[in-house]
Amino acid sequence: MNPGRSICALLFLIAAVAVAARPALAIDFYEIQIYSAETVPKGHLEVELHSNTVSTATGHEAKDALNPYQIHETLEASYGVLRYLEVGQYLCTARLNNGEYEYAGARTKVHFGVPMTERWPVRFGANIELDYMRRQADENPLTLELRPIVETHLGRFTAIGNFAFEKPFSGPGTHRGVELSPSGEIVYDLSRWIQPAVEYYGDLGPLQVIPGVQRQEHFIVPALNLDLIPQLELNLGVGIGLTRTSNGLFLKSIVGWAF
Repeated sequence: MNPGRSICALLFLIAAVAVAARPALAIDFYEIQIYSAETVPKGHLEVELHSNTVSTATGHEAKDALNPYQIHETLEASYGVLRYLEVGQYLCTARLNNGEYEYAGARTKVHFGVPMTERWPVRFGANIELDYMRRQADENPLTLELRPIVETHLGRFTAIGNFAFEKPFSGPGTHRGVELSPSGEIVYDLSRWIQPAVEYYGDLGPLQVIPGVQRQEHFIVPALNLDLIPQLELNLGVGIGLTRTSNGLFLKSIVGWAF
């Protein structure tokens, strides 16, 4: 398989899903992250702090969906159980509209990858996550997510696609069925310690009745990845909304440390 064709096919799939024609739910501001097929090495522990906030939201639809000025802080710990398998736990907190920081809930994940071979220059993986949040922080407090992962490399470029299928088991989303939240990124390996990237995050809503594009959420995120020292991971980005429901800006950062 030609790696260039793999990247084009991945981008075409994301675009085709995005233009498909009830309102979509907001993207997950507790965890704005692209998962790669890589996993934490066996016996190693990695801790990350995710910080995300909506800085602006313009229009009634965007303000209802984005909750401007809330701040979301999530602590994530991942441990490599096997060579291509890790487990993880999230602790979510937020500064909600009342201005106070509160415990928002927790999440548990199992993340695995399939090694790349010469026959298959595309890597595959998946992340399975169970969210059990407080009702004050999430209208669908109990949700199961299955996120297939596709990753390929072409020279200095890396392309990753995530296709998160979410099924709420409590809250108003229970009867809407499975929801799709695609995301992805293209990363350029500029140097040993800096990799600029363009990330994408979307929320299409329930697959049974996908809303029109303007009632979906789609964000383009110029981002920067910094690997200043081997143990430290830094990811910084600014999300730019592309539809009426996502008409705003958000700021995101990930600070990680590998033990």
